[in-house]
Order: sequence, then C-alpha cells, then structure tokens
Amino acid sequence: MELFLLIVFGITLLWFLIKDKGFGGLFFFLTYVFLCLLDQTRIQPFFFEIAIIIFLYWFFRNDFKHFKTAFLILMAGTYIWSGLHKAHPFFYEVWYGGLEKRIPFVPQILRQLFTWMVPFLEFSFGLALLFNKTRKLGIWMLALMHSMILITFLVSGIGFTVFPLNVINVLFLFWLCYRMDWTIIYLKNINLKLKSIMIYALILPAFNFVGLYDHFLAFSYFSGKPDYCNIIFKNEKAIETLPDGVKKIVRTYEGQYYLNVNEWSVNNVKVLCYPEDRVYSCLQSYIEQFSGRGTTTIQLYKK
Repeated sequence: MELFLLIVFGITLLWFLIKDKGFGGLFFFLTYVFLCLLDQTRIQPFFFEIAIIIFLYWFFRNDFKHFKTAFLILMAGTYIWSGLHKAHPFFYEVWYGGLEKRIPFVPQILRQLFTWMVPFLEFSFGLALLFNKTRKLGIWMLALMHSMILITFLVSGIGFTVFPLNVINVLFLFWLCYRMDWTIIYLKNINLKLKSIMIYALILPAFNFVGLYDHFLAFSYFSGKPDYCNIIFKNEKAIETLPDGVKKIVRTYEGQYYLNVNEWSVNNVKVLCYPEDRVYSCLQSYIEQFSGRGTTTIQLYKK
C-alpha cells in the first residue's frame, strides 16, 4: 500500500510540475497530505509549511504575483507567531542554558539580554516582511538567523532533517519576495483568496494560546508549551514482546520501565515526535499491539 502511494505521489508530482496546475496540482497536494496522515509521528513543522506552499502554488496557479504575496504572508505569520510563542519562561531557561554551554566566554549580562531578545527579534523579522521599507532588512536578518541555526546543527551533529526547511525559507524569500512591491496596509487591494491566507497565517495561530490549535500548526516551535510523553510499562514481561528496535531504547528509572517517545522518534526519523495527545494515544495503541491491552500508561511532561 505504501509503495503504491509513493508511486502515485511521484507521478502526481511530475504531472504537477511539468504540465498541469489544475486537477493534477490538487491531487498531488491531497496525496502528500494523505501520506503524512498515515504516520502522524513524522509530521514536523516543515510538513505544514511545505504542504501549504504546494497548496498556494496550486491555489494561485493563474496568478504568480498573488502566489508570491501569499507566500510572503505565510512566512510573515510563521516568524511572527514563532517569536510570540517563544515568550515563555521555559524557552528562556533552555535557551540561556544552551548559551552557557556554547559561549561561556561572553559576559553573563549579554547572554541574558540576548536570550530575552530572541522572541522579540524573530517577531520583528516576521513583521518586517509585511512592509516595503523593512522587507529587505527582514529577509537579511532571517538569513542570518537561519545560518546560525544550521551552523549549530552542524556542530552538534543533529537536526539534519530540518535543513530543507531552513534553506527553502531563505532561498524562497530572496527569490520571490526581495524585490516585491506590496504592503499589508493596502487591505482594500487584497482579494478574498489572499484574505483567507491572512486568516490562516496571521489570525488562527492565536487560538493556540487557549489550547484550540495544534502547536506546530500555530508555528509554536520550541516554546515550552507542548507536552511530551513517556510510555510507562506496568510490568517487565510486556517489554519482551516488543520489536527489537523499540526494546533497545526502553529505559528504567527507580524500578519503572518506560519508553521516551522523543527518543524513539529521534532514533527513527531524526526529529522530535509531533507533540499532541492524539499522537501519543496512537503510539500507545501500537505498543499495546505487542505488549497487550492495558499494559501501559501515558506520562506527560514538559521538556
């Protein structure tokens, strides 16, 4: 089944890129979404971004100028909300701890100041994209930010799966938006399609603050708000029934056996698990196919 869907995905991709922007584009988008829904543990922030970019390319297939504007709005919303969601005590604690390890030679006051500025800086870079006078500066600042992220990943030897997201964002911003003449203040010149993109990218993420919107869908990356998960085993015998790849990462603490879902995800797809309760329930059900129903419990924690 998966092989068949991958073949269909490849065919529709070629159809979409080479010839058709109508039904073929929509079919390609739906195939991409369906493939990811089959395994929600693999859905990461870049899935939503790439899926929406593909959708926008189809949605504005007859007007490339409006496609570029829609892409700009999507990028602005991504960085505006990503910045706002980082204004969280947990983020400050983790970010400052990282700076202490990587640049201990920098005076403490400067490390603290930079830590508190990060959410504001990312928010301001996203906001800058919406106005002609500040757009070029915003794009250069985002390029610098993503360069720092990629260098950190390279040095740490992790996070290679998200390299495409960081590269695509910067390249597309320079290619599509650097010389664009558009500003959000001209609302009367924005058509209904673009207004719908503005609602998605600039308004709906606010509902994440009241628990009505997925963290990744709301661009709430590394904010400290998502709950993470351990799957706790009620007895040692249940572990013996697990596949070898899962069994080897079962840990023990104070006599309790557990499987850390993020460790499991990193071992398999090199990124953290999609942090939503329904995903954890699916993973628990998968584990209990081997260990037996009722042999595990879910423990949520803040990373």
